[in-house]
Amino acid sequence: MLGKTTFIKLALVAVALVAVFFMGKVIAQDTASTEYTLAQALTQQERGVLSLSQALALAEQRSEALRAQDAATQAAQSQATAAGELPDPMLNLEVINIPANGPDQFSLAADFMTMRGVGVSQTFTRKDKRNAQANVFNKSAEFAQAGKFQALSKLRTATAQAYLDRFYLQEILALLQSQRAELELQIEAANALYRSGKTAQTDVFAARTELGLMDLKIQDTQTLLDNAQAELLRWVGEQADAPLAGPVDLTQSRLQASDLFEKLHRHPEVLALEKVEATALAEVQVKQQEKSADWTLSVMYAGRGPAFSEMLSFGASRPLFVDQDNRQNQALVSANAMAAKAKAERIELHREHLVQTQRWQQTWKSNLKRISDFDRSLIPLTQQRTQAALAAYQGATGTLAEVLAARRMEIDMRMEKLRIQMDTAQLWAQLEYLIPVEVQQ
Repeated sequence: MLGKTTFIKLALVAVALVAVFFMGKVIAQDTASTEYTLAQALTQQERGVLSLSQALALAEQRSEALRAQDAATQAAQSQATAAGELPDPMLNLEVINIPANGPDQFSLAADFMTMRGVGVSQTFTRKDKRNAQANVFNKSAEFAQAGKFQALSKLRTATAQAYLDRFYLQEILALLQSQRAELELQIEAANALYRSGKTAQTDVFAARTELGLMDLKIQDTQTLLDNAQAELLRWVGEQADAPLAGPVDLTQSRLQASDLFEKLHRHPEVLALEKVEATALAEVQVKQQEKSADWTLSVMYAGRGPAFSEMLSFGASRPLFVDQDNRQNQALVSANAMAAKAKAERIELHREHLVQTQRWQQTWKSNLKRISDFDRSLIPLTQQRTQAALAAYQGATGTLAEVLAARRMEIDMRMEKLRIQMDTAQLWAQLEYLIPVEVQQ
């Protein structure tokens, strides 16, 4: 029959082997996620999983912001068509010279000077002025289209960030749960050692306290995961509940540093200010054209009493610019000033976005290097420490606490890697969808 001490020793070895089993399982899961293949993606698509590209497509289909900008574009284009036409003619009806007293008071036919007239007048706005007015609305349509690009960039970035947040939070939660299992094993080992008189009861309490703290971390991570899920639901709808397709390649971005200065001229916000400037310049042309007056021509047919002949009248009118320096010229100066304001704001915004995007790119590249360091050295070192601690324990030169401590450090290292990947994913989405592909074409 085995002695009590030998039995406890064997129990501890079994606990350690279980810990190694969990370690191998997590390592296998991590390797599988790293070696994600197209064949796996197709298999998951058949199972109804949600890929990032599908999430983006769903978000665009559901977006009312995009439809609003399309409506604004259509409205401006329709106004441009109307502005290019001549004004509507005016129908003129009048009765003049009605007797106010005497025997013919209020008679419309007794006095030869009383006339009942009907006529029409037409203002002939010059074609150059009409084209200038239409051009203002055409530029407004382009501004609305730039607004759509802004909405598209925001939509794609937010959808991708919510998708990636959920993916990495799920990974973190799974890792925390595996660590919790490790802590439960540690409590069992501490209890066994305490019952055999080889450790103090404080070690048991310490292990249980650590388990309670781990439960708090799991609860906090679950809350963050629920928030990310709610954000994804806001963009893609009910299909946000589907399993996610897998990791996204964070090492490649369409936005390269080499041509960043030129590409940021197509940044939706910079592009919007460019259209504001173009609209202001179109207004300048309108004000320039308004310095030349338009003629209005009219014709009037007037009838009098039966004893008098009928009358036909023709007329022409135009405004008199009696103070151009303080009216038309000042309106032109104002339009030029608004164009200069829009240009200055556009240049300043371009500079701001250039520096901001360069910071994003530098942090993104730095994070990629840190992730590579985790894979190349940091995580392998913690694995080696775990293996060394396990070998020492099996050789009766180490303790189970050292084995589990080494295992916890390994899991903590993987946790830190996932946190950095999550931050990197946020930056990647910001860069990848900063300038919609439609703008670059």
